[in-house]
Amino acid sequence: MRNLTLSLVAVVLIATIGLGWMFDSIYNQYLNQSLNQKPDQNTEQSYLGNNGQQSVIDSLEQVGTHLAVALSGIDNRQGFIEQWPDNGTLMLHLKPLANFPLPQALLVELTAGKPLLLETDDSIALHFYLPRTDELLVLTTPPVTVNLNNSFLPILLTSLFYLAVLILMLLWLYPLMRRLMALRQTAKSFGEGDLNQRIDVGSISYIRDLELEFNRMAQRIDDLVTDIKLLSSAVSHDLRTPLARIRFGIDTIQEEDDPVLRKRYEQRISDNVDEMVDLVESLLSYARLDQTLITLNKAPVDFLALTATCIKNKSQDDINLIYHTPNTPILVEGDHSYLMILMSNLLQNAHQYCQSQICVRVIEQTNNIMVMVSDDGPGIPAEQRDQILKPFIRGEGTENKVKGYGMGLAIVKRIVEWHHGEIVIEKSAELQGAQFIVTFPKTSK
Repeated sequence: MRNLTLSLVAVVLIATIGLGWMFDSIYNQYLNQSLNQKPDQNTEQSYLGNNGQQSVIDSLEQVGTHLAVALSGIDNRQGFIEQWPDNGTLMLHLKPLANFPLPQALLVELTAGKPLLLETDDSIALHFYLPRTDELLVLTTPPVTVNLNNSFLPILLTSLFYLAVLILMLLWLYPLMRRLMALRQTAKSFGEGDLNQRIDVGSISYIRDLELEFNRMAQRIDDLVTDIKLLSSAVSHDLRTPLARIRFGIDTIQEEDDPVLRKRYEQRISDNVDEMVDLVESLLSYARLDQTLITLNKAPVDFLALTATCIKNKSQDDINLIYHTPNTPILVEGDHSYLMILMSNLLQNAHQYCQSQICVRVIEQTNNIMVMVSDDGPGIPAEQRDQILKPFIRGEGTENKVKGYGMGLAIVKRIVEWHHGEIVIEKSAELQGAQFIVTFPKTSK
């Protein structure tokens, strides 16, 4: 879900900051172009920006300064003010300085000859000091306004901004909604019993982790259901036969008076009970093995030493076993006890089906190690290789020749999966029998 979070943050930042900055730049550019255009003579509105407003104030300061100098030399100043037109935008007033309270700092600047600018929402007033009469000349003009021809532009740009945000969010949500709908449909089909349903995980997906976990869960459930089917089949077949023999033996003992025959039938019943106990123990071992996934204790394991120990424990005088290893130690990150079970089962399987020769080869690769166990037995047909790794499945024609319940290779496959490895069954080019190839990730030294 990390990709989903990162993409959501990126979309929000682009939508709010990126699009906002873009539309703000467009608006400012249009505004500056409009303000820099020279208005027509018939246009009553002024198109002035900050620079234009400052230019107007500078001009008014020059006019006011000149008027203040001129009025200082006129005795009838009030008459001049009264003759000033009242219908214009520039108004003149005279005020005694004593009636105009100001902070001391502003008063010092004003009496030093610096104009005083006071601006309100209704007007802009420039004050000029007349030192000869201790009066203030006040020039008042309406505020400089900015009135664009197209007052609809801010509304249009705001609408475009929200529309762009909406489109961007929809573009982001569409692939997410599509993947969620696909996940929902796959989960629905899986829940209805189609256990082969899987999600096609794309290279770019906001919920890639969720899809991978769903596929792993679906595969796990599929494996469990398959195991249950195979278990029921094995129990119905392998338990029913010894039970039938036990019942037949009991019925025979009840009718038999010969002590020797009774003893023989009792031994057969005991053997059938032992066979049932072995089967039940195999089933329980497989179930316990399935539950130990959460308690797997992984550590660096010297795989060459482990394999040598297994070979020593499984050695037989009538079997020629060849062991090829690299010259340097190889470490595998795994559980030592279960890796022992894995190699023991592979060797046990090779001993059961070989004629006289077994070859074990460990090959070191860049990031992996490869373990090859081959024999000169009858081999495994290509169409049976996937099935032979499932529990309670045995090779065709070997049920009566080799004792067992078909659990060894299923346990091997499960241990390989726990260690993030792979197992492949091929035909040995050297010995012409079965060849099991197991690949593990290698631990760096």
